[in-house]
Amino acid sequence: MRRYLPSTAMLQAFEASARRLSFTLAAEDLYLTQGAISKQVGALEELLRTELFKRVKKRLELTAAGKSFLARIVPALNGIEAAVIELMSSQSDRSSLDLGVVPSFATKWLIPRLGDFAKSHPGVTINLATRLVPFDFGESTLDAAIHFGKPDWPGATCDYLMSEEMVVVCNEDLAAHTLQAPADLHRLSLLHLSSRPQAWNEWAATAALDGLDTTRGPHFDSFSMVAQAAVAGLGVAVLPKFLILDELASGRLVIPFGPTATSDKGYYLVYPERKARLSSLQRFRAWLMESVGEGQRQPR
Repeated sequence: MRRYLPSTAMLQAFEASARRLSFTLAAEDLYLTQGAISKQVGALEELLRTELFKRVKKRLELTAAGKSFLARIVPALNGIEAAVIELMSSQSDRSSLDLGVVPSFATKWLIPRLGDFAKSHPGVTINLATRLVPFDFGESTLDAAIHFGKPDWPGATCDYLMSEEMVVVCNEDLAAHTLQAPADLHRLSLLHLSSRPQAWNEWAATAALDGLDTTRGPHFDSFSMVAQAAVAGLGVAVLPKFLILDELASGRLVIPFGPTATSDKGYYLVYPERKARLSSLQRFRAWLMESVGEGQRQPR
């Protein structure tokens, strides 16, 4: 028999909107756009053939039908969530961990060290998936994530790992013949990483370098492209030092001068409370904290 049920997405959008009395705030809670929330609520109203919300002096309010419907679905949603948590908790001894991770951190820091984890925990498999922005763990199969930003991920624990030390880098030829002092940056092309739009401004402020046109120069979507552009002599970049250790060791990139700028953001291991007892996560977390090192784990 076919059940006459709305989608979970519709019900979540309605519940969040009813709880917050705002499509915008509901969108923030669910990591969706305001338009997506409005569309889901509209689809639910069309399915039910009744209005659930009304506008009163630009404020969102529940209709009588909306209040009645909310009272009926909240216990049902809570029951579904409890069943999911109970089942997932029963799988706490599974031997794999599904981890979302920023690609540059994965390729330059995490993956080169995963061999050590495999040696000490041969029964645990780490599966990696690219994630660039926060997401709703309730709508994902991922167990945890390594996130770059600030520790404000709703509904999740954020364990601090490390900050970024941003340094000016270029190839040896530029450093030897063109880039002798910070003032020389005024006449060189600045390379930009799209995910760090304030990197040059932050470095210039740390260096007390006034008047630098930080909008000048090409932008790149990925860390690897910016690093390669600097190696090729296309300009000067500001990059996290720990992500370019290989390039610095080989001489493909050099740090022509200081200072080092510290970002106000950091890397965090993020996971929902219901996954905290997952044995594979506990083992990975302990290893990760040890690998990062006590000195580097102190927030700046």
